[in-house]
Amino acid sequence: MRVLFIGGTGNISASCTRDAIARGIEVVHLNRGESGLPPTAGGAPAGDSGVQTITADIRKPTEVAAAIDGMHFDAVVDWIAFTPEHIRTDLELFRDRTAQFVFISSASVYHKPVRHHVITESTPAHNPFWKYSQNKIACESLLWNEYAERGFPVTIVRPSHTYSDGWFPTTFGSKDFTYPQRMIDGKPIVVHGDGQSLWTITHADDFAKGFNGLLGNPQTIGETFHITSDEALSWDEIHRAIGMAVGAEPRIVHVPSDVIAAIDPDVGPGLIGDKQYSVVFDNSKIKRYVAGFRATIPFAEGMRRSVRWIKENPERKQIDGGISKLVERLIAAMERIG
Repeated sequence: MRVLFIGGTGNISASCTRDAIARGIEVVHLNRGESGLPPTAGGAPAGDSGVQTITADIRKPTEVAAAIDGMHFDAVVDWIAFTPEHIRTDLELFRDRTAQFVFISSASVYHKPVRHHVITESTPAHNPFWKYSQNKIACESLLWNEYAERGFPVTIVRPSHTYSDGWFPTTFGSKDFTYPQRMIDGKPIVVHGDGQSLWTITHADDFAKGFNGLLGNPQTIGETFHITSDEALSWDEIHRAIGMAVGAEPRIVHVPSDVIAAIDPDVGPGLIGDKQYSVVFDNSKIKRYVAGFRATIPFAEGMRRSVRWIKENPERKQIDGGISKLVERLIAAMERIG
């Protein structure tokens, strides 16, 4: 089976690339060739061994059309499509070049405010708060029209909060070391709401096991899937697991999501339109289609892996000064309020 990944070296797609190669899938990356697969904790293969790379910019359709001239794929996966315009480009380029097109959507499209804390694939897509989610919904709508009217072989996958080695999922981000470092330094951190809403976080290696099982399966055409862990943790538990991994007890300050949104309108939509709600995913559908799928990396173990990754790759440790400034502003605001 020959699969084209548009992107392929990101947070989720790198794990899917490694897993696909291990399965014997022929993986082709289409990207600008500016970065390879990132390293993993514990010395897992970090290079691009087994990956063919087509160097082209997907935002330049003429360049891509020339690069893939005469090629056909069993599946094409666009990891970096975020707007309907991106999807229109994909349709133009791949309509007759693939037996399956996989759009990476987002679990944030599910109805907000939540109607029920257990989410299934049949939960309506509706998010009036977050432009990112609205764009993903518009992409899905365009693809479903193509499927209904022209038989375009689409499969839609909706990841939820997914992280890889070296990432630390927190209220304000994942790929930086800001919160872990604040914990180590004894500085307070902000957790939105009362910290008790439930959230589902999935390691990319677990996601990959379900995702690659969908590729090349004709039964998945015209279907939507989310792929997550079955572990549901409160946001306080999430931050305490990070603290345990770095050997520090977090000093948590709770700030209402609407207060955070008022102080930082850039951060607000991702909280009001997603993270403030308790969300637990019913994964029975992916388990029906991919025999034996089960997420096996508990979040606490994932955080230990991320700490190990940081120690093995200290040059990649990132501290986001903007997050620290925002935390200090929020704490000062709560002190004035209370």
